[in-house]
Order: sequence, then structure tokens, then C-alpha cells
Amino acid sequence: MIIGKGLLARAFEPHFGTDSSVVVFASGVSNSLETRPVEFERERSLLCKLLDSDAKRFIYFGSCGVTAQDAELTAYMKHKQSMEALVLSSANGLVFRLPQVVGRTDNSHTLTNFLRDRIISGEHFTVWARAERNLVDIDDIVRIGAALATDTVSHGKVVSIAAMKSLLMPDIVKIFERALKKRADYSIVDKGGPLAIDTRMVWEISSGLGIDLGDGYIESVINKYYGVDDNAGLGLHSSQIACS
Repeated sequence: MIIGKGLLARAFEPHFGTDSSVVVFASGVSNSLETRPVEFERERSLLCKLLDSDAKRFIYFGSCGVTAQDAELTAYMKHKQSMEALVLSSANGLVFRLPQVVGRTDNSHTLTNFLRDRIISGEHFTVWARAERNLVDIDDIVRIGAALATDTVSHGKVVSIAAMKSLLMPDIVKIFERALKKRADYSIVDKGGPLAIDTRMVWEISSGLGIDLGDGYIESVINKYYGVDDNAGLGLHSSQIACS
């Protein structure tokens, strides 16, 4: 059973859309800049209502960012921490922690759509020099997630599905410039820090599925969805997301 209508929900629909033994909760707050308590409470209320179902698996999509220091956690990340705790308190709960998910979506709040839009439009933006980000293909999330949801061998209740190595934001911008064949208009400020993600478990799982999350993975994902041959008809979107 799929809860939600966004990118993750649509991607998992073919696998679990009619399977009552697995609940895929993909109806959370989608904007990482969200601060309104009413939006967080909407997700909490729906999750609590569904968590006591008879499903053998209850899948929740957390965030790799919840492991940051408390002082660095935004309202959104604190909310994700709280939701993860609720799911993990359930015997059937399984949390997939995700970094920046890349797929075909009109959501202007994603980091990759922000970069694509700004570079194509020529609009100036700011990049944090020491900030690291991690990207993962929605297709790989589905393959890994579906395998875990139906695996009788326990890999743990929390799995971070991400590339083996995060990249600095300036390096990600350079990859986009190569993919779009256009220079970006941006300035760099000396801010940000590393993004620590434990990828040991997903490396074991992905290797068994023939998915290579190692060196060059993030660039291959960007080229897949944003290479110049794939931009026809995508259009531009406005966004308020910061490139930080």
C-alpha cells in the first residue's frame, strides 16, 4: 500500500501498490525549508494513524541529515528525527534515510532542479565552499528498498541509501556545468561542513544487486537526468531553496 502521490510514491507503486503486507509512507513534508508546525503535525497525525496497521513492513523515508549536531538541525530535520523515532518504535518499522533524491519531478524545491534552473537561466546564486551533498537515483532507491522490504534477513531497522562518497557543493556545480554545457554564475562563501553518512550496509546490499554507488556515481546520476539531451521540454521553475 502506497501513502502519497509524489516522486517516491509513484516510484514504489509498481512494487507495493496492491500489497497490503507492506506500507510505504511517502506522504511527508517535502520542502526541507518548511518551518510551520501545522505541516509537521499533519504528517505526524497521518503516520500515527497508519503505524498500527497489520502490515509486515512499514517503510518511512528519513533523511541522512538527521545525524548532524543538534545545533545544526533545522526545524525540518528535528521533525524527521521525531518521525523516525516513532517508526522505529514499531516492530514492523523500517527507515530508509535518503540524501538528495534525483528523478524526473517538477518539484522546484529539490537541490538539483534549483541548480539546473539557475544555470540555464543565468541567474546568480551562492554556493557554500565546504558544504557536502550526496545524490541518489530514485531508480536505485526503489531497487534497494524493494529488496530490503521483502528480505527475510534483517539488515537493521535503519538503512542509509546514498552514494558511497558525498561531494563538495562547488564540485557538484561543476558537474552540472559539464552536463548542461553552460557556465554557472555563482559566488562561493566559506561556509558549510562535511556530510557524514554510514554507507557500509547499503554497499553490501547494492553490490548484490549490481548497483555501483562508488566513484563517479553522482556524476552519472546528474548526466542521466540533466544532461543536455534530456532537457527538452523540462522547462524552468522558480525556487526559494538555498544552495547550502
